[in-house]
Amino acid sequence: MLEVDWQKYSWAQRGQSVGSIEKYLDSHGEIVPITLLSLVLVFLISVEIREILFYRKNGWNFDLDSNVGLKVYNGDSNSEEDLTSNKSRVCYGTPFAIAVCAIALIPFVVFLFSK
Repeated sequence: MLEVDWQKYSWAQRGQSVGSIEKYLDSHGEIVPITLLSLVLVFLISVEIREILFYRKNGWNFDLDSNVGLKVYNGDSNSEEDLTSNKSRVCYGTPFAIAVCAIALIPFVVFLFSK
């Protein structure tokens, strides 16, 4: 049976410099949270942009529902009477979620690029 010495194929074991892609792919678990948080951040930003464009087109009439964004509830309830208003969702809720997601993403990115 053919045996392969996998140690000689490892870049780090041979003492050669690791290329930039290999260095970041050899990260110890930061790629998954960075990817997930980045996708959530892009989704939230795109939803906010679409809602702002919708309400701008309709003369900032927040009585209309854009049917674009996520439903945001007051408190822990998920009943229809506890839905937040469209104005508070667009002006406060989604921007707050964007800020929280961006702040949560910063430490992972800083740690990744500090290698």
